[in-house]
Amino acid sequence: MAFRTMLAVLLFALSTSMPLAQSGDSAYVIRNVRVFDGESVIERQTVVISDGRIAAVGDSSVAVPAGAQEIAGEGRTLLPGLMDAHIHLPLFGAAGALQQNLAFGVTTAIVMGTNQQGMSQVKQIEAADSFDAASILTAGPVATVPGGHPAQMEGGARPGSIPTLSAPGEADAFVAARQAEGSDFIKIIYDDIASYGKALPMLDEATFAALVKAAHARGRIAVAHIGTERHARGAIAAGVDGLAHLFEGTAVSPDFGQFAAKHGVFVIPTLSTLYSGCGKPDGPSLMQDAEVMKHVKPQFRSLLDMSSPPAKLSCAALPQTIRQLVAARVPVLAGTDAPYPGLTYGASLHRELEHLVNAGLTPAAALTAATSAVARAFRMNDRGRIRTGMRADLLIVDGDPSKQIRDIRNIVAIWKRGVRVQRAA
Repeated sequence: MAFRTMLAVLLFALSTSMPLAQSGDSAYVIRNVRVFDGESVIERQTVVISDGRIAAVGDSSVAVPAGAQEIAGEGRTLLPGLMDAHIHLPLFGAAGALQQNLAFGVTTAIVMGTNQQGMSQVKQIEAADSFDAASILTAGPVATVPGGHPAQMEGGARPGSIPTLSAPGEADAFVAARQAEGSDFIKIIYDDIASYGKALPMLDEATFAALVKAAHARGRIAVAHIGTERHARGAIAAGVDGLAHLFEGTAVSPDFGQFAAKHGVFVIPTLSTLYSGCGKPDGPSLMQDAEVMKHVKPQFRSLLDMSSPPAKLSCAALPQTIRQLVAARVPVLAGTDAPYPGLTYGASLHRELEHLVNAGLTPAAALTAATSAVARAFRMNDRGRIRTGMRADLLIVDGDPSKQIRDIRNIVAIWKRGVRVQRAA
C-alpha cells in the first residue's frame, strides 16, 4: 500500500500548524478509575503519575504526592497511550502529523518506511520525543529490487536514486547501511503489486530470506510488506517477524492462521486501508463527524475525501482471516497506513479498532492490539502497559471501551511522558 500512500504524501503542503499546548510536568492522581492495563481490566484503581512515570497503581491506600492534581476516575477508563503500528510521514509537515496523532490519544506510531532524504529529519524527531507529538520508531528506507515497489513513486526511473538490492550476497551490506542510518527495524517489500496494475519486479525467495537473516544477525526485527496470501506464506516461511498488511481476496486457505501461529509472526492487518482499496473507505463518514473533524488539521482534510485508485478487489476473506488469526492466537496489531487516501492520522486508528472488533476481536483484544501488543512486537519495554515504573503515556476516556469500542473516542485527557496534553481544536 505504500506506493499509494506516497502519492497522497506528495500532495501535502508545508504544515503551518502550531504545537499542542501543554501543562507543566506535574504530579497527578486518578482515583476510582477503571484500568485497562494493556491486556485486562481492573476496576476502581488509584493511579499516580509523577516525574514522567506511573508512580503507583493500586487501591485507595496508595501514597499520593503532596499537591498532586486530582483527576476524577468514576465512570471512566484509563488506558496506555494508543499505538499505530503502521503510518507514513509526509514529506512536509511531519510534526503536524504526529501532533494530530497525539490529539487522538496515539502516543506512539511506527513509521513503515522513510526515504533517505528525510531520514535525518525523522531521526531528529524520534530523538527529541517531544511532549506535543507522538513518539516514533522508523524502518528507514525499505528493502526492494531495482524498479520494484515503491521505487516507482520515489524516482525509481533513475538508477541509484533509492537503495536497492538484487542478490542474497548483498543483503548484509544493505541491512548494515540501514542500521548505520538509524533504522529501528527492517521493512522488506515482498510484493509485485500486480493486483493494482502492471506487475513490478520483486525480490526472489533467496534474497528475501537473506535479508531476514541479516536483520536478525544485527539485532533488528524484519517486517514484510505483502500483497497476496502466497507472498504472505513465503515471507512467513522465510522467518519474517511480522506482516505489515493482510491481503485482499475472496477466500483464504483454512490453515493460514495456524501456519502464521506455527512460525510465531505478528500481523498488522491495516483493515482501514484494505477496505478502502475494496471501495469501502472510511473517509466520508469521518468527515461527517464534527467531533472528529475538530481535531483533523486543515492540511490533512483533503486526504479524507480522496478515493483509492480504481481496482477490482474483494475484501470478502478479511473477516475470515482475522477469525483464523484470533483462534490461533496470532498477535494482531492495530495499524492504519495513514495517510492512505480516505484515512487520516489518529482518527483512523479509532476506526481501525472498530474494524477489528467487527472482524472478530473482542473490544478488549482490540485495545491490546493498539497498546501492549505493539510494544511487545517492536521491543518497546517502557510503554504499552499500566504498571508502576512504566512511562506515563496514558489516555483516559469516558465509558468502557473494553466493552464498547466506540468509547475510545470519548477522550477526557492524554498524557505524554507524564505531561498532560491540551487537545487543540
